[in-house]
Amino acid sequence: MVYREGLLGKGELSKIKYTSSLLDDAEIYRETILALITHVNELNKVGVLPSNEAEAIIKALRSLAKEPYKPSDEYEDVHEYIEAVLIHRLGDAGGWIGLGRSRNDHVATALRLRLRKLIIELASSIIELRRVVLNKAIETADTVIIGTTHRQPAQVTTLGHYMLYLDELSRDFLTSLLSIYEVVNKSPLGSGPLAGTMVKLNRVREAEELAFNGIVENTVYATGSRYFMLASASITVSYLVELGRFINNIEMWLMPQLNYITLEPSHLATSSIMPHKRNPATLEVFRARIGEAVGHLVSMYSIERPVEAGYQLDLQEETRHAWLIMRIAIDGVGMITDLLRGIKVNEGRVKEDLVKYPVTAAEYVELMSISRGIPFRNAHREVAVMIKEGKNPGINPTEAIRGKEVLGGPNPSIITESAKARLIELSSIEAKVKELEVSVNKAEAELMGD
Repeated sequence: MVYREGLLGKGELSKIKYTSSLLDDAEIYRETILALITHVNELNKVGVLPSNEAEAIIKALRSLAKEPYKPSDEYEDVHEYIEAVLIHRLGDAGGWIGLGRSRNDHVATALRLRLRKLIIELASSIIELRRVVLNKAIETADTVIIGTTHRQPAQVTTLGHYMLYLDELSRDFLTSLLSIYEVVNKSPLGSGPLAGTMVKLNRVREAEELAFNGIVENTVYATGSRYFMLASASITVSYLVELGRFINNIEMWLMPQLNYITLEPSHLATSSIMPHKRNPATLEVFRARIGEAVGHLVSMYSIERPVEAGYQLDLQEETRHAWLIMRIAIDGVGMITDLLRGIKVNEGRVKEDLVKYPVTAAEYVELMSISRGIPFRNAHREVAVMIKEGKNPGINPTEAIRGKEVLGGPNPSIITESAKARLIELSSIEAKVKELEVSVNKAEAELMGD
């Protein structure tokens, strides 16, 4: 117990364990050490920490980073644990790291360091998903499937059309994710607990050493705000919810009653008693975890809502939810990517329902209105009566698809052209994300002496 003894005494272990963030801090163990190495470097550069002691502390921190994270229950958090280890190994010299430093600015730094890496990982997963989806769009640009609204047969379209729907959603999310990366990738280091420190730290220099793209300027905002986490979690959960809606389409198409698609057997499970069952196991688990992600986001809002602008321990309870959201997203996107690689349309089964349901009736009405020169509503009523009488008015499904020149529609040539253009665009986005990853890895390797 490094922090409390002088004022409060040793305290009771049960209460320390109750308020401790040690378990959650495992996620930011390495990042906390990175922030400390940068801090020690800065103390040395501004002349308040002799070089020999700075070198000894940095050597000990690098050694600690290679060791398993196994703190005992007596510590409040990773920051106290690391400082206690340094003092144990280096004597009083280990206590230098407390100068010009607060847990408030250091945990905010570690959180941003960790979150930016998770954003890069998630962005890379989205890029791979988009690559698979775009290639599948080209492959299935003219593979007919029946589109639904209100879970009812609606219009004839193609699997390629649905693939571009999923890509456009993922494209928008990727744009948002890389935009929020710029908010996350700013340094709060050197802000102290709330109102700065008497040590003349060069915060810009610290930020550059950690490959941050600038600083969080205001020290109250730098230490007390978790907007960067809330925003990252919020856009991620919004994407997951929309992605979950597409999962519902896949599951519906997979039902034996429709049987429009087949999936690779590895994504299915069977029953312990019913040997005929082909259950979409990976889809069901991912959909459930999307629900969990929604709950985690609500928890984040609920935890942060009553907290003042400065730091309070409530914020440490918020953090675990952000990590869980990001992991649900990364794992789930990887799973759905693999699933879509192997998706195939049962074209014979789709053809049966093309005869059964009037899914080109809307196109038939439009052509009737144009060719006969009658108001659309009159044509609509006339066709509705035909359907009521058991007739199935419509046009050739292929003609219905190919006859639409509207941008964003199911016309196979438009689908193919759009998908190819987006693949080219995706290559430049991938290069940008790779550049971010290289920059981060290089900075961290240098700090760790690798």
